[in-house]
Amino acid sequence: MPALIRPASLVLDAEGMPYAPQYGDVYHSRAGGYAQARGVFLAGNDLPNAWRGRRSFTIVETGFGLGTNFLATWAAWREKADRPRRLHYVSIELHPFNAADLRAWHGRDAQMAPLGEALADAWPVLTPGAHRLEFECGQVVLTLVLGDAAAALAQLRLYADAFYLDGFAHARNPEMWSAAVFEGVARLAGRGATLATYTVAHKVANGLTAAGFAVRRVPGFGGKQEMLVGRIQGSAAAAPVLHGPERHALVIGAGIAGMTAADRLAARGWRVTLLDGADGVARGASSSPAGAMHALLSRDDSRLARFTRAAYLQMDRQLAAFTADGPRDWVAVSGRVHCLGEGESMEAAQAMLADLGFPPGFVSVVDAAAASELAGTRITRAAHWFPRTAWLHAGTLCAQLLAARAGLVELRLGQTVASLRQTEEGWAACDAPGGVLAAAPVVVVAAGLHLPQLLGGDAVLPLQRVRGQLTGVPAALCRAPRVIVGGEGYCLPAVHGVMWTGASYGPNDEDATIRPEENVQNLRRLAQLLPDNDFAVPPARIESHVGFRAVSPDRLPLVGAVPQWDAIVRGVGGQRGPALADLPRQPGLYVTGGMGSRGLTWAALAGELLASMIEGEPAPLEAELLDAVDPARFALRRLRRG
Repeated sequence: MPALIRPASLVLDAEGMPYAPQYGDVYHSRAGGYAQARGVFLAGNDLPNAWRGRRSFTIVETGFGLGTNFLATWAAWREKADRPRRLHYVSIELHPFNAADLRAWHGRDAQMAPLGEALADAWPVLTPGAHRLEFECGQVVLTLVLGDAAAALAQLRLYADAFYLDGFAHARNPEMWSAAVFEGVARLAGRGATLATYTVAHKVANGLTAAGFAVRRVPGFGGKQEMLVGRIQGSAAAAPVLHGPERHALVIGAGIAGMTAADRLAARGWRVTLLDGADGVARGASSSPAGAMHALLSRDDSRLARFTRAAYLQMDRQLAAFTADGPRDWVAVSGRVHCLGEGESMEAAQAMLADLGFPPGFVSVVDAAAASELAGTRITRAAHWFPRTAWLHAGTLCAQLLAARAGLVELRLGQTVASLRQTEEGWAACDAPGGVLAAAPVVVVAAGLHLPQLLGGDAVLPLQRVRGQLTGVPAALCRAPRVIVGGEGYCLPAVHGVMWTGASYGPNDEDATIRPEENVQNLRRLAQLLPDNDFAVPPARIESHVGFRAVSPDRLPLVGAVPQWDAIVRGVGGQRGPALADLPRQPGLYVTGGMGSRGLTWAALAGELLASMIEGEPAPLEAELLDAVDPARFALRRLRRG
């Protein structure tokens, strides 16, 4: 389970310097934090010279603190016209400050205050794991990893160009300067990667040398005689080139999975051809009249819970951009009251959240009275309260994303892809007779239940079809809640005059016919959540919607490079214990799907993950979660079963 996040508070010493009582040390030298960032970390890594003319540049920092180094680096990026088109800054922190402290501290410096304000505005809910924040229209990307340094470094997947080794003094915080940290840094070093650090402790210099860096002492900063700089030695890997010079991708499927993938690629300057056999966007599983984001809790903070939490917070950030200028009629952050299960006590639920260390900004436990007050209608059980949960209309979100990328994403409707054919240039999408509909060096398949048909069958990408029926009740005929209410089933607030509830769950059921008896079942289940409603609604007034979910065997999505099953069988079969990294992949072929009933929650993170993979950028997730959604995991399980 990830380390507990223990937020810091802004404490000043007698000289007005930010101070950490638990370590007995200040956050930067008394010569000034921004000056130290420029003198030690930027100059020590020869920045901005080292990034001049680069398409992308990645910095890894151990110890985000108040974000001073990040802001100084961002400011330096702004100053030069020959800056990298995309600057990735990956930073680890176990004791993050809150947004108010960041705003207060950086507001003291008139020059840096605007950047500090932007950082505070984007600051995430302080939960364990990776949080991806974008600035400058996505050209400056902060991946903030909340957790222990050694453990977090072991979970990162990236090729770093430079390191800022920043932490409290070695004598005050030796864990930050351990062999595990040095080895983790060296593992991430790309060819020619550099480092800089304020400290010159012998154990630090020797540890970095043992890990593979050539280090040397250079004149220090702020009255300190010396500091350390270094460069990785030996056969450090270069970031792989994953695609040719033509940045053109073909995305198959214009539902929420395909549209978010297209959006994230277009945000990086890719030209995207988007194919769908329907007559409009979001006509398949994304066609629901309205849906809700879902966070998920588990006592052991399982991989499913952690991936869902990361995706939930990513979608929250994306939706915030659409509502920044005011409310919209297709999306609203209402919050979610999720009733505890039968026999689950409020005390046990509170103890679980305390063990997990989740802040109230993510989730808290409320009693039945407070839940009723939040919902605006009677709730009979204690509940988890998720204040950031939103409901939305997936089709409108897809249309909004398409409109925002109109110059880069070309939508072609009525184009049903029956097969994919590999070519010398990449991939061709073909119709049933074999004619080429479109071709590109990179293809992302987001075709829902049609994924196995296009990508090697159920043996490679197993998916189950699950039928679901939603029931809509006119808001005038019920006491609709003000928030999303969940438990056994769920319901939304009134959306355009209708309160939607459901959904039924029918594995391997292909019948799209509306079933009145399932509406009855949905309403009976809802009456247990909202007991002040009897839902004696005339059948003629009830609305219904039937959809089909694509569900993987382990209930996690499929996001990543497509496995090459024939080559796997020939090259790996018979060996014991192969790993995902050993399995060959189809070059330039990716998949996003298997999202079940969580597409509204998972799609934004899945799109960002795919785009990062295709570009060779730092991943927005920990390695364990990348493996959990890797589409090759099922092929690996088959191999291990012999």
